[in-house]
Amino acid sequence: MNLIVLIRVKSRLDPISKCHALDFALTHTWLSITLLPTKCSLLCHSHDLRKFKQKENSESAMVEHKTEERTNIIALGGAMRKSYIFIVLFSFFIVPFAFAGQTVPSQIKEVTLFSGQALVKREAFTAVQKGLNELLLEIEAFHVDQDSITAKVFGAGEIFSVQFKEIPIKESPQENIKVLEQKIDELKKSKRLLADKKEVLNKEESFLVSLIDFSKTQIPTEIKTSFPNMEDLTKALLFLSSNFQKINDEKQSLDASIEEVEKEIKVLQEELSALRGPVKKVMKVIEILFNAEKEQKIRIEANYLTKNATWGPLYKVSVPITLSEIDLTMFSKIRQKTGEDWKQVALSISNVIPLSGVRLPSLSSWLLDVPRPRKMTGGSAYKKAAPAMDAVKAKDYDEISKQEAAFAAAVKRELPLSFEYRILQPIDIESRDKETILPLFTKTIQGDFFYYAVPKRSPLTFLVCKTKADKELLSGPLNVYFGGRYIGKTYLGEKKAGEEFHLSLGADREVMVKREKVKEKIKETYFGKIQRGTIVLELAYKITIENIKDRSIVLKVLDSIPVSRTDKVEVKDLKMNPEPAKENYLDKEGVMLWEYKLDPEEKQEINIEFVVTYPKGFLPMGL
Repeated sequence: MNLIVLIRVKSRLDPISKCHALDFALTHTWLSITLLPTKCSLLCHSHDLRKFKQKENSESAMVEHKTEERTNIIALGGAMRKSYIFIVLFSFFIVPFAFAGQTVPSQIKEVTLFSGQALVKREAFTAVQKGLNELLLEIEAFHVDQDSITAKVFGAGEIFSVQFKEIPIKESPQENIKVLEQKIDELKKSKRLLADKKEVLNKEESFLVSLIDFSKTQIPTEIKTSFPNMEDLTKALLFLSSNFQKINDEKQSLDASIEEVEKEIKVLQEELSALRGPVKKVMKVIEILFNAEKEQKIRIEANYLTKNATWGPLYKVSVPITLSEIDLTMFSKIRQKTGEDWKQVALSISNVIPLSGVRLPSLSSWLLDVPRPRKMTGGSAYKKAAPAMDAVKAKDYDEISKQEAAFAAAVKRELPLSFEYRILQPIDIESRDKETILPLFTKTIQGDFFYYAVPKRSPLTFLVCKTKADKELLSGPLNVYFGGRYIGKTYLGEKKAGEEFHLSLGADREVMVKREKVKEKIKETYFGKIQRGTIVLELAYKITIENIKDRSIVLKVLDSIPVSRTDKVEVKDLKMNPEPAKENYLDKEGVMLWEYKLDPEEKQEINIEFVVTYPKGFLPMGL
């Protein structure tokens, strides 16, 4: 026999508490019948269930207001009772529930950092009762991708649901925001105290001014009867002068203090503005409904994606003066303002692109048409380092090793669609508007060194290294050090493993390059007395190169000749001495490359001549 019971309960339990066991058990009775058929009994009760009174049926107009709970029980196949309610249901398809909300402390254990977001893994340990348990893991991130939330429970039982919830609160849950807000409040109080002191000084100054105003009328009156005592006048002037000076000094000091406090408040407010998330203040939790088979201790792992976390590559190239090899170091430049501090986390750096919002590309038809006018419309780290030691004499450190310490390296892992670097040591990275730089790898690579000049663009000659890496390099800024000294910054484009690239190591003034125009002549434009309609322009250039170093070098020189894009302009009679090593260098039409090996003090010349013809009254662009 199946017993169907409908129960309506008005509970006087505290609405903020998470102990609505009765409500949940009654609301989810269908779940027990559907999922776990078994023959047992269910005792429905509340943690603090008071007496229930029956509301008397009356047609009277006067209704007595009752403050006690009220219960209406309608039983089909049973009887209505007017007493304390302990309902025992016997059925073939009901399972017992022991349900209570529980906030579980958790810690961030692992972080995988992508180019624009981070995958965070939290870990928690707790004890659960037999039956259904509501487990709440609090998170402090400003922006959470709700679809990315997953959870695992290591224990005997099963998970009914995992979902994200927001609970309104009075204060921001982020501890660093609370600290900043508290500091700002304290500084504002200090500013008010200083302003109050200044107001007191203003009143003292007003009192002294009133004495002067009084003396303007009193002293002339006294002079009519008797001349004031000079000693009294001197004392009065000294009193006014000293007090005015004292007040002025104190006001200046207070103004300086107020200005300093305002600067501190501005700095903290900017930092707070950079950290603060949404205007609304809520506590974010991951709710896990876990049906435990027994009373036990469990471990929980929860993962979610959060925004405002980025990283980018930063490179350092060190080249010795001997030009024997290159040390290439790749760093990760990390900035995170997620709202959560990462304390002693296992950090991984990944170049994977998460699939959030990414669709497969599609192809449209290739249509040809004539141009049509368009109507214009409106636009739419590591743990904190030990404090620096006090300055000591160098002789106290005679036994220090002269070997330079190397950068720490991360472990690289190849994935099907990306690669990932795992930092070996636990890292601390605060949620603040600052950068954290961590080394990923250091590699010694070989390269070919040569000098490079484009005299048409610059009179400088640059030392260049052509090299290639045995692993993929992402695009990012590159700092160059030559002989232990910082030379400058350049940019390294993305390179595949084995792809060659060039590194500029700076300009060298001991390799001289000079380009000069040696001829610019327009030929006779008349044929007899008839003026020709075509201009014939003869041009000649000379490039002089010289090595004033005390060693041999390899020099590559680039220059170009004009290329016509119309039949109205013609370039002819081209002469180059010597002939270039490569024409149309790097598939650029008209660009020529000369290569020289220059001994010390050696000097060479490159001569280029050509003729350009074009119609009279039509000056070619670029000439």
